[in-house]
Amino acid sequence: MKIKSVYLFSLIAILIILGTFVSIIKLTPSLSAFNSGNIVSFRKAKNQILSQRVDGPFYKDLSFDSLQYYLPNEKEIFRSDVYEVVDGEELDLMPDRVGYPSHKVVSFLILERETWRDTLFVLKDFEEKSDTTFFAPFLDGGNGKESYGGGRYLDLTILPGKQAVVDFNYAYNPYCAYNSAFLCPKVPGMNRLSRIIGAGEKNYISRLK
Repeated sequence: MKIKSVYLFSLIAILIILGTFVSIIKLTPSLSAFNSGNIVSFRKAKNQILSQRVDGPFYKDLSFDSLQYYLPNEKEIFRSDVYEVVDGEELDLMPDRVGYPSHKVVSFLILERETWRDTLFVLKDFEEKSDTTFFAPFLDGGNGKESYGGGRYLDLTILPGKQAVVDFNYAYNPYCAYNSAFLCPKVPGMNRLSRIIGAGEKNYISRLK
């Protein structure tokens, strides 16, 4: 069964708004000051969704307690102008639809911090109806060590004419990182970042192991 992980972020955001009155209205974190409490609340809500939803990867899994995360990290939040990619490459990322493009490269962002500078390409899912919701799967130096070997996902809300906020505290693993029964989009090699991104979700290890 294939679950589109890109929609998971929006479901969690809605739960946080209703349950904790945290003012997270859009998928992308706002430009306001860093608030680690919002991140912690988000993670608690996500644990509930993954274990309580029938289509979740930990439904009725008594061994599941919580996902593993890096501590909230203000230094892993970036802002960038959005650079449009004209006639961007169409990518075949879905394992169950080999030969059929599932995403298109629509823009790229420049991430900079001190001496580090990298490019993050932004993708559009062909099945995504929103004009402001985008997908940025990525690889980094921690894959297979601190984080999931297949790479992580990041959902972005980008408004026309506005800068993009890239908050890696919300980077998450695809469902196939927990259960091989799920099929998830592959991470394209063009989004291989040159250092460890020390924020967001870590590799999941069951507490029963």
